[in-house]
Amino acid sequence: MDPETTTREEPNPEGVPESSRILSEFRSQELCRHLALFYDSREMQLVVSAAFAKHELQRGRRFLYLYEDNDEADVRLALGMADIDVETRFADGDLKLEDAADVYLNGQFDPDSMIQSLDDATGAALDAGYNGLSVAGENTWCFHTSLSFDHIIDFESQFDAHAPELPITTLCQYSLDRFDQESIGKALWTHEQIVYRGRICENPFYVPPSEFRESEPSQSEARLMLEQARSLSQARRDLDIREQRIEVLNRTLRHNIRNETNIVLGHLEGVLESDRLTEAERRRIEIAREYVEKISRTSEKARYVEATLTDDELEPIDLGAVVSTSVEQLRRKFPAVDVTTSVTDSPTVLADRNLREGVDELLENAVRHQDRSPPVVTVSLDRREGDRAVVLEVSNPGEPIPEDDKRALRTGEETPLQHGRGIGLWMVKWIAENSHGRLTFPAAETGSRVRIELPLGAVTDHSPDPA
Repeated sequence: MDPETTTREEPNPEGVPESSRILSEFRSQELCRHLALFYDSREMQLVVSAAFAKHELQRGRRFLYLYEDNDEADVRLALGMADIDVETRFADGDLKLEDAADVYLNGQFDPDSMIQSLDDATGAALDAGYNGLSVAGENTWCFHTSLSFDHIIDFESQFDAHAPELPITTLCQYSLDRFDQESIGKALWTHEQIVYRGRICENPFYVPPSEFRESEPSQSEARLMLEQARSLSQARRDLDIREQRIEVLNRTLRHNIRNETNIVLGHLEGVLESDRLTEAERRRIEIAREYVEKISRTSEKARYVEATLTDDELEPIDLGAVVSTSVEQLRRKFPAVDVTTSVTDSPTVLADRNLREGVDELLENAVRHQDRSPPVVTVSLDRREGDRAVVLEVSNPGEPIPEDDKRALRTGEETPLQHGRGIGLWMVKWIAENSHGRLTFPAAETGSRVRIELPLGAVTDHSPDPA
């Protein structure tokens, strides 16, 4: 099969990345030893290849460019446009340009001989004091061989398997105008990373060499495969960035705010010990202390939110023991509270390890969001076969959770008109969902009711490890 298409579109430079931007792509990624560039235009090809050359030269590699579709002069110009001192690099032996057909074919294509040549060139680079060898090759040379494209793909896989510790990095270049869809699809099987539309992507279609010869990778429309790879790469990056930001925000909440509020509380306590305060002054300071304590509690909740977001491992938890421990803690914090418990079943469930913190939050909310003195709280736990759920419910005679707050929790986002009371209920919601359950707000004629519902499938016969 001839991998070259019968028609060739005019180059389309639209969307060509700036040299500095694609260079930052190479710098921000840990490159594998075998990449493929898929390009629509020569401008895209040369900009990316030159940025790759600059990156590899800067990390102490000898660089070899194998041209075939482009003239040597065009390649030199592109390297110069990337701020590479071409003449000096040539004179010092850092940079070499060679005709790809001469290197790969040399009369006929011999994969073993080609791999040995790359071995020798890498060894020579190491002997000359470089950190290794990097190669960018224009793969249009394969149109000048009588072998089928499958033989070329076999060579690509052989290269992957050969001497994986050898310090060599290659960028194979595939024109989307010159290679047909089937050939592009096959090329995707043999490159762990790809460069497409200015983005370095982990390739979900890559087939490791150990599996390549024994498998028949499924074929798909090549453009769709490339777009999927790019979309997945972008999704992974977005997720990584979001996790980094969450980590920074939570670290700030946990450490900076907690430490600084402790200092403020210490000073306020010292001022309150003074017998020179008027009643009005004392009340104002007590109000300030109350709000600082709220900020401190928020920073503590952030620790559990971070754990919920970053650790989805479940563990066996005795729900009856959780209720008992949480109620005891509530009575210590609010000695006047009137707590009624009803535990008809005490199953052990596989749940988020922070489940107790979620129950603590519901109990404390039940006390804080009511005007009754002494505060009244009811806690129940039972297994409801009809609902196929284990239900833990906390209720109080105070005002129900506002509809705006419940709507925000239900839709998963806050707006200026729908702002929850801090992060407490969000924490409970995420803990419940991590436990494959849900947070619900049953209707009540009076007062407030909040539930954590866990599926009966979460019940386990395993007992939790003793504390």
